[in-house]
This record gives sequence, structure tokens and C-alpha cells, in this order.
Amino acid sequence: MSHGILQKCHGLPLAIITLASLLTGKSNKDQWKQVYNSIGSAFSDKGMREILLLSYYDLPHHLKTCLLYLSMFPEDCRIDRDELKWRWVAEGFIAELRGQTVDQVAENYFNELVNRSLILPVGIMYDARANACRVHDMVLELILSLSVEENFASIVEGQCYNGGGHTIRRLSVQSEHVGDEAMQEIMDKWSQVHSISFYGLQEHGIPHLQESYSLRVLDFDYSSHLGNQHVKYIGSFFRLTFLRIDCREVTELPEGIGELRYLQTLDIGRSGIRKLPPSIGHLQKLVRLIVSNPVELPDEIGDLQALQELSRICHYSIKLVEALRRLTKLKRLGIEMPHRWKLDCDTGRYEEAFESSLAVMGKHGLQSLHITKSNILDEELMDILCYTVPCLRELVVKGTCITRLSKQMVSLINLTYLRLCMERIKQEDLCILGGIPALLSADLSVTHAPDELLTIGSQQFRCIKEFRFSIHHAQGGLNMLFLQEAMPELRRLHLDLEFVATEIESKTGFEFSFEHLASLEHISAIILRCDATRSRVEAAEAAVRNATRSRMEAAEAAIRNAVSIHPGRPTLVLKVESTQLKDKDEGVGR
Repeated sequence: MSHGILQKCHGLPLAIITLASLLTGKSNKDQWKQVYNSIGSAFSDKGMREILLLSYYDLPHHLKTCLLYLSMFPEDCRIDRDELKWRWVAEGFIAELRGQTVDQVAENYFNELVNRSLILPVGIMYDARANACRVHDMVLELILSLSVEENFASIVEGQCYNGGGHTIRRLSVQSEHVGDEAMQEIMDKWSQVHSISFYGLQEHGIPHLQESYSLRVLDFDYSSHLGNQHVKYIGSFFRLTFLRIDCREVTELPEGIGELRYLQTLDIGRSGIRKLPPSIGHLQKLVRLIVSNPVELPDEIGDLQALQELSRICHYSIKLVEALRRLTKLKRLGIEMPHRWKLDCDTGRYEEAFESSLAVMGKHGLQSLHITKSNILDEELMDILCYTVPCLRELVVKGTCITRLSKQMVSLINLTYLRLCMERIKQEDLCILGGIPALLSADLSVTHAPDELLTIGSQQFRCIKEFRFSIHHAQGGLNMLFLQEAMPELRRLHLDLEFVATEIESKTGFEFSFEHLASLEHISAIILRCDATRSRVEAAEAAVRNATRSRMEAAEAAIRNAVSIHPGRPTLVLKVESTQLKDKDEGVGR
């Protein structure tokens, strides 16, 4: 029977994978026979559609709905996992189950669609989860047709409106320009619309949305001519649950944003907004506040009792720092720490408030912390983190480099991802980091090449699967040896070596030893020559370039040699590049 099913697939990967996923849960021979009789030849478009339809009809109702929702995204679109999950939640597709939050239930639904090969995972991370997904063009073609048949979603492509029924339930505008007739038809039907997504629509085509009172999801994706006037009445959509604004021209949100009492996700990550109004504190159901650039928040942020994710905030006010301790459900936090001269109080008081708020958030289970460091809490920061937020699973510290690690980092028993920027790294630092028991991925960046041989032994980094080591503006070499049984689970190794052009010949060479990394599958390395400023190069160009080139060649040779003697022959991707520093006045007056 299996041979017959394979014959009908004609070697087409999508057909084989889809049917294999479908048959995984069917152990009865009669069930296999039923599948065999239900499909034609995958060699024809009709046969492939039959195979995909069979997989679709085999889905439970809740997964059918979640899959159909993917018709809202353009072809070949990279669909962010978290965005998709919370759009499902906003639409009411996800309900809490006993012992599981809606986020966990949505995660399970996403994984189930991946396992059934109906969506393609993209950006597999260290913990085997996908950052995003894509939809195969043939699967998209199927769910688009099903969406139109069931009046599930209406799609606008080019000048055409592709929708049925007397009302629009969900609208996806995937065009820069929409014809007047198509736009008029849309406006006549969208009084009951639940979800609207705009992908690149130009300014004159963006309608005013004052009358969409049933709206739950509003997504402006790369709408380059969207302006503040288009979000002026955003507060009238009192049922809105998900709002994303991807447009630099939108620079402010109206006070009316506080009227969105059901809002769960506010994503202004790629907007021009740099300050949020005080009314944001009225959003008692807000779970996710997403920004990518520093955004100044009002002190009322502490009123957001449902908030679980708060990213990339500037907090210069001590009141705001103190307000953070009231966010008892917060799981993910991103902070840009101010420099001393920007504070509205003395440094000691600010540091005490910050430490106190961290301790309260840690007590309530803060899991992810991203800090852009300044000159506050310089040497004490890592010590403070270890005893205030012991449940951390993810820690990122960038900005001003760390000067000292804490020996207490081994107490972070739940930490799986770590990213640090350090001035220098020593052997004792590697021993500290290697002792973190659950660490799966580490990204270490240093600004000075180590003066000593770095060795990683068998008792360090026992669980790590991905390791990245970067040196910036280095003038020396790098000797890194992995001893027998070191990093037994390591799959991917990344090396970024950036050399500053100099006439000084380094006393430290290059030596790498990868052969003991038993599970290693892939090595990527970037060797970058960072030339001196134009004036310095002109003064001593030949000597500088030759000295730096020899170090780059030595680094490349050492890496290639270490890979060549590895018994597992891991794949190697190696890039050698060059760039140039700018003079301080370069570009001025030119």
C-alpha cells in the first residue's frame, strides 16, 4: 500500500511530505487504503489539490480555521510566529485550555500545522522552534480558494477585488493601488469586517476607518505613505484587539488610544513613534507592547496589569522605573538604560530603584530580559541580575561592554540563551559561562582579543547547541581549543573576527581545534578587515594593509585547517571582507 501511495506522488516532495504527515496518525491498513483511493496522481494539478484537500479535511475544526487565516498574508511572505499566534487570539480562534495559557495553546496549533507540513518553518532556533513560517504556493492557492468559497477572507491583488458574499469578514489588501470601483465595493461591504491588513497601500488608497466598529485586527504593513491622520480615530474601534503599525511616517498615537479597552497587542516596532500618551495606562487587557527603537513611556505604564511583554523602552524617570514593579505578569522586558547625565535624580537612588524593581519582577517570574547598558551599574550589573531575576531563560546585555562577570551566573539554572558584550574575555570567564547548566545558545562579543589561550573542557557547556564568538576592532590573534568531549551537543559554531588595520605585528597567532566537537554540523566564519581612517591609510597604506592582510590570511588558514581535520566534516561558510572607518569630520561639508 505504501508503494502505491508513493507511486501516486511521482517523487514530488510536497506530495510525499504532505501524505506522510497525514498518515502518521493512521495505523490501520483500511485507513491507508481509504487515503490511497481518495487521491489521484500528484503529477497533475488536480491530483496535487486532492492530496492537499485530504490533508485539510483531516484537520480538526480549530486547525482548519487557523490554516485558512494564512490566506490573509501575501505569497512568499515571511510570517512571524508570535504575530500570527496573537492574531489568531485576537480573532477568537484560541481558547484557554486547562493548565495552558492562550499563548501556549496557539504555540501548539502552530507546531501542529508545521508537523502536518501545511506550513513551512523558517528560522529554526537553538531550541528547535521556528521564528516564522511560510506557506507553499500550492497550499496558499488552495486556502485562498477555500477562503473565497466560505467567505472567510477577501483578498485584493493588483486592481482586483477577490471576494464573495454580501459582507466582508476579513480583508487583505495586497496592492499599492486599488481601483476606484474595487474600493467602492469594499467600502459598501465592510461594516462588519473583523480584520484588515494593508500591505504597501499608497496614501490615496488608504480609506478612513471611522465606521468599522466590529474591527478586531488592524495591520498596516509597510504602508509607506500612512500618516498620523490615518490613525487619528483609532480610539473609535472599541473592539480592536490587535494593532500593528509599520510606517515611519506615523510619529504619534492619539490620546484616544486609551479607549481600546480590549487591545491585547500594540506593535509599533517599525513606526516613527517615540513617545506614548498617558492614556496608554487605560489598556487593562494589553498583553504585548512591541517597539524596536527606544520609546519614552509615561509613568502610567505601571497600570497595565495584564502586560506580559514590554520591549525596548527608555526610562529616564525614576517614577517609571518604580512603576515597573507593578507589572506582576511581565515575562519579557527590554530596557535601554540612560547615561548618568540624563537622569532626573541622583545615580544612587536610580540604581536602587532599578534593582528593587528587578527583584519584584524576578519574584513574579520574569523570563526574558534585554538590557542596553550604559555607565550605570557598571561592575555590579551581573551580580544584581543573578540574585534579582533567578528564573531568567533569556538574557541579552549589549551597549557599554561588561567589565566583569559574576561567579553567581551558574545559579541561573533556567537560562537557555545568553548574549553578552564584554571588553575582554579570560579563561575564568569561559569557566563561569560554561557552568550555566541549561544553556543552549551563547553569543559572546569582545572588543579586545584575548591575551591567553582559551580552552573549553569536557565539563563546560554540556547542553549548548549554538555558540557564537566575535572579536571587534582586534589587533591580536586568537587561540581557541576545544578539548576532548567539549560541547557534546554543539551543532553550529559561528566566528566573527574583525581586525583593525595596524602596522604593529601581533605576537599572538591563530590556532583552532574543532575535531573534538562530536556533534558539530556547521561552521560559519566572517573575517573582516576594518581599515584605518582615510587619512591614516594615505599616510601608511602599504604597511598597514600588508600587516593586516597577513593576519587575515593566518586566521583563514587556521579555520580551514581545523575544519579539514574534523572527522565529521562539518559544512563551512567563510567570508573575507573589508570596510573602512570614517574620519571624524568625513562627510561634513562634502
